[in-house]
Amino acid sequence: MCLSHSPYRPLRRVYANNPVTDPATNCILTSMDTQVLGQVLVLFILIAVGFISFKLKITTKEAAAYFSSFVMKLTLPCLILYSFRRPFSRDLLGEAAITLGIAFAVYGFLLLFALAYPHAVRMKGPERGIHRYALFISNSGFFGYPVIQAILGSAYLFHASLFNVPSNILAFSVGAWLVAKEGGKAPAFSWKIFITPATVCTVIGFVMFVFSVPLPGPVDQGISLAGNMTTPLSMVVLGISIAQTNIKQILGRWQVYVTVFARLLLLPALTGLACYLAGLRGPLLMLSVIIAGMPAGSSTSILASLYNVAEEEAGSIVALSMLLCAVTIPLMVVVVHLIGG
Repeated sequence: MCLSHSPYRPLRRVYANNPVTDPATNCILTSMDTQVLGQVLVLFILIAVGFISFKLKITTKEAAAYFSSFVMKLTLPCLILYSFRRPFSRDLLGEAAITLGIAFAVYGFLLLFALAYPHAVRMKGPERGIHRYALFISNSGFFGYPVIQAILGSAYLFHASLFNVPSNILAFSVGAWLVAKEGGKAPAFSWKIFITPATVCTVIGFVMFVFSVPLPGPVDQGISLAGNMTTPLSMVVLGISIAQTNIKQILGRWQVYVTVFARLLLLPALTGLACYLAGLRGPLLMLSVIIAGMPAGSSTSILASLYNVAEEEAGSIVALSMLLCAVTIPLMVVVVHLIGG
């Protein structure tokens, strides 16, 4: 049975000492190579569709902006909400707690890395906050969920939603502080910054999961169909973004390249190594690495503009990481599969 079409598999199998002896895992191991490469190819095709559509003037920059807003405010929340539409069980609730624990540990590591990073590359200007933020907070929502759905299947969107809880909490609190303190401005904290469609649907979905709240068939199917638009639209937007990228404008200081390298390759590699040594294998290892290896979040540029700190440098980091993630994401997915199963 193919992974992306297989029913949900409890994470207790992820911690098995000898996963090859598990008949279900054995089945996966015999078909995963072809399937992972196939799913990666699907993502590349969708990115190519966006790229070609822009070059042929079928889509525009404005269209990409509308698509992005549509995904973030409608289809992605539906995808998150539907990911919690599964029968309640104590085992699954326990796995939710494990996933949250791993997520907070990963983001704790990312924060420590981000704080130490400027000292390692001898960066002393106000742009330090931008580089720290780009390493701490990634675009794990817009790109993370579609990649996870394509590679691991919809069953693991439940865990992906929980894995992104720390990011939703920290992006505009601790993350904003990292940027603002370099510009000499104290960030304005408000509870409203935590109220986003993705966060609201995560809370609603988790409550519905715990209390097994049923939905009418047409409503359930409608949410599912709306959520399924997230992957193709997200990849098409990435293709459009790549097509309109002006390479000359994103070529900045050498520190930009180091930061992007760390964001896309070093951090997922270190995260994967730590998780592997901790005993994680299979889907949860893949999930952790995917989330850690997403491109820099668009909020990097938003906060740079808000606090007037290294705006051009922020744009360079976001654009370059988004451009290169079309190669690094498939690469890390294949590598993690080969190493971690």
